[in-house]
Amino acid sequence: MQQKRLIVLRVLLAVAVVESFVHYLDNTVHWSDYVGTHPPTLTSWIARWMIPVSWIAFTAAGAIGYRRFRQQRWPQAAAWLGAYSGSGIVSLAHYLGISLSDLTPAQNVLVFADIALGFAILAFATWTALDSPPPTPAPA
Repeated sequence: MQQKRLIVLRVLLAVAVVESFVHYLDNTVHWSDYVGTHPPTLTSWIARWMIPVSWIAFTAAGAIGYRRFRQQRWPQAAAWLGAYSGSGIVSLAHYLGISLSDLTPAQNVLVFADIALGFAILAFATWTALDSPPPTPAPA
């Protein structure tokens, strides 16, 4: 069963890392598309340079979560993966200051894919926290 969970996690993380890289890159390159002309107060403090830096930080959290999962350190894995899920869920904030029509169809696909993957990883983290077996003892 744990091998199946590991495969699910690998697929989720691989897709999320690649998709978020493309989305965060597009967000950085086409900054003004994503923030609009009058960003809301809630997100107005975010600067362009923060986008690639946050991608690195989120991805590091995902890598640590993956490592903890492989080590069968379930609570830590769940926490780190939960933190990584924020990488996608935070994309909901795009629509606080702009509408769907302000982005291209491709940009909207990137945003929605990021959000969906974020919630999928949050669900996996929750599943890990609530339904994980005790760690397998190391061979003597």
